[in-house]
Amino acid sequence: MNPILKKISAALAATMLFAGCATAQNTNNTSSATSPQVQVPNLNNYAERSDVKEFVKMMSDKYGYSQEKLLITFSNAEKMDTVLSQLEKDKPNPNFKKNWETYRKRYIEPIRIKAGVDFWNKNEATLARAAKQYGVPEYILVGIIGVETIYGRYMGDTNVFDVLTTVSFDYPRRSDEYKKFLEEYIVLAITNKMPLRSVKGSYAGAIGIPQFMPDSWRDYGVDFDGDGKVDLRNSTADAIGSVANFLKQKGGWIPGQDVVYAVKFDGDSPKIKDLLAQPIEPSLTIKQIKEFGVSSPENIRSDIKLSLIDLPNGDKPTSYLLGSRNFYAITRYNKSYMYAMSVYDLGSEVAKARLK
Repeated sequence: MNPILKKISAALAATMLFAGCATAQNTNNTSSATSPQVQVPNLNNYAERSDVKEFVKMMSDKYGYSQEKLLITFSNAEKMDTVLSQLEKDKPNPNFKKNWETYRKRYIEPIRIKAGVDFWNKNEATLARAAKQYGVPEYILVGIIGVETIYGRYMGDTNVFDVLTTVSFDYPRRSDEYKKFLEEYIVLAITNKMPLRSVKGSYAGAIGIPQFMPDSWRDYGVDFDGDGKVDLRNSTADAIGSVANFLKQKGGWIPGQDVVYAVKFDGDSPKIKDLLAQPIEPSLTIKQIKEFGVSSPENIRSDIKLSLIDLPNGDKPTSYLLGSRNFYAITRYNKSYMYAMSVYDLGSEVAKARLK
């Protein structure tokens, strides 16, 4: 056999062996000072790059993983140019006019609402159990999963390891953030016996029915079906429980509190800009908000903390609402106000449709 083909065959065999390991740990010769120089085929440049080798050494020192096996996996990673292009498209554009009406129509539409009703009916007991345990209403859980993946229909088909590798080492603007995601993903995959390059997800590296990033899976994922593992790709119950746990633990969800309240402007010149300049996390009571010339036609308890939510409509007048701590909790999932309102509106519409 050609010597080059022999080298590639050996490397591929070692890669498959690493993918099947339960722990992929090597307690001997894990430091770069004592490990022999790893030879990998030049399928791409990741395994040969100094920044990747530095990352691999960190993983070895911190977790005991074999540098050789990690480098073989990196040698097979593909640079995802389409991901880099999409990230560039997603960069904030100061000239872009946000339009809440247009955004809302993407998610609050008949197909997604019908799918939400079917999902709720099929998982009614699980949703009720999650709502009782975590205090997050069923309609919010249904709204998030519906907005994210239309209830598991579209979970992404991009190789997660390759995505995280590409952004970590070829997209400086988000490199530090994604190296943390990559670290969390490697630990997650090895712990759960998932071959490193076997998991598919979004172009941003989000995984499964609820589209959790790897750190969120590790931090907030729960075994809600009781089978001894957290599986957000195949277990609807785990997805439901994990979303509820995320909103409670990271978002600080407050049971029984409304998400949003209607706005009323008092006087001729309410201080909208000053109110919008307040921290995104709700910090003002309705009494304090009234000092800005803003109130609500609803009866809001005096102890509830609020913030003003703006939803631009392009050239049309902006829509406004008052958001509670629970609105803020949804923005921990995605920082966009429009995303949070889509979750709220979709869940609400699904709840109404179930009653018809």
